[in-house]
Amino acid sequence: MRFIAAVLVAILATVSAQAAEAGVKDFYGRWLGEGIAETETGEDTERELRGLEVIVRDHPSGFQLCWSTIRATPGRPDRQSFAMMLFAPTGEPESWKAIFSADGSASQGSARAELKDQTLRVFNRAVREDGKIELQIYERSLTRGGMDLHFTRFDDDRLVRVVQGRLEPAAQNSGNSASWC
Repeated sequence: MRFIAAVLVAILATVSAQAAEAGVKDFYGRWLGEGIAETETGEDTERELRGLEVIVRDHPSGFQLCWSTIRATPGRPDRQSFAMMLFAPTGEPESWKAIFSADGSASQGSARAELKDQTLRVFNRAVREDGKIELQIYERSLTRGGMDLHFTRFDDDRLVRVVQGRLEPAAQNSGNSASWC
């Protein structure tokens, strides 16, 4: 009887570990869409359309997360930015720490990711050159066959920007490669 109980415990532990790994794998792929950014500019709120792209894929260390944003503001040229981070498991379930980032912020040890309730959250905290603390929170949720994105940025605990967006798997869109990631 003890042998059967031990085998059941081992099987349940294996299934539980596989389920945790499968969670982040659900985000793997290329996602394309758009969103609206609202930025506080003193007494006013500036709104602009954003083209959004997210790529999540397997990496020997854990997983790689890339994202690109195209800012489209009437009367101004479009601006595009790119970001990339590599995440490794922390030892806690569904929790990762950034071990590399294209902008160097991972070297400060201030970026981490967690998966909870079908939402992959990335927290990135940095001290800017002017001494202000910037906190960025990316929430990517799998819903209705796509991905909902919610981004917030705080400067010294003051809300500066919110972006809400909707992305779909790239298989439903044209073009399946991204040379920048």
